[in-house]
Amino acid sequence: MSIQIPANYHTHSTFCDGENTPEEMVREAIRKGFQHLGFSGHMDPGVRMLFASYDAEIRRLQGLYSDQIEILRGTEIDNITGNDCAPDVEYRIGSTHFIPVPDSPLWLGPYPLAEIQEDGKNGDQIIGVDGTPERLHYDCQTFYNGDFFALARDYYRFEEEVVQRTRPTFIGHFDIVTRFNDLPKEKGGHFLDETSPAYLNPARDALEELVEYGLPFELNLGAYNRSRKAEPYPRKELLGTLHELGGEILLSSDAHQKELLDGGFEDGLKFARACGFDHVLLLTRQKTDYPAQYSQADPDFNNGESGPLYWEPMDITIW
Repeated sequence: MSIQIPANYHTHSTFCDGENTPEEMVREAIRKGFQHLGFSGHMDPGVRMLFASYDAEIRRLQGLYSDQIEILRGTEIDNITGNDCAPDVEYRIGSTHFIPVPDSPLWLGPYPLAEIQEDGKNGDQIIGVDGTPERLHYDCQTFYNGDFFALARDYYRFEEEVVQRTRPTFIGHFDIVTRFNDLPKEKGGHFLDETSPAYLNPARDALEELVEYGLPFELNLGAYNRSRKAEPYPRKELLGTLHELGGEILLSSDAHQKELLDGGFEDGLKFARACGFDHVLLLTRQKTDYPAQYSQADPDFNNGESGPLYWEPMDITIW
């Protein structure tokens, strides 16, 4: 018996770096039998939306399709800029696409997005871990003398701060620092041994720090479903550690095109089961016993006009 995950909360559209309009994504989600769809447009130094236009369009779709699917209005924000760039959303994904260069003042606290652009003001103070392999190698050579294990240690040291800086509803693609590692060596890949203690130990330390906040992690299938990675984020060793630590997960396709709204979900369930998970979480407005921290259920999140969100466990053992 197969299981259909009726939701995706990591969804990009033509407002940022996606290929389809939000309405095209909604229609495809309905066609696929989704019950929930969350939009999470980028707001970071590399990809920045016109937030007011995005917000207005998602609100329009929420009203238009309310009798067919539950649409949530979210955003994906970056560790380096904090959460003030996307006011009045219903949920946030906290992600680390960038780290400050060593000894940068950006380590001291989030900078407003308007004051840090990848190729503008303070742009020389950040390293993009998923931009291009060429730029990543250049930055690693420039700031770490080519030592990718040292760069990864700083990545995970910074990732430990993602909850404090972004106040996310859930934590995005935990180990995206390995984004290019599966490429052939001649194309800039194979720069880290992801099974080495030199790599895994700092990552596990970060997991231990973050699990204490009680927030779910996404099992992100975006690179996997586009054949960029052989495993989801987090990879199996880290996913297993997350389970041992009592962490929770939700499945995410990180969809940039409508065809991949559920891309990799079947394999994602297998990865989750193999690492000991017997359920995944769904994010919903329907009241459950598990209010979603740092969402509309949290009075400190924003003005709460759209009402609270909750986590709903979904059994994945029934096949």
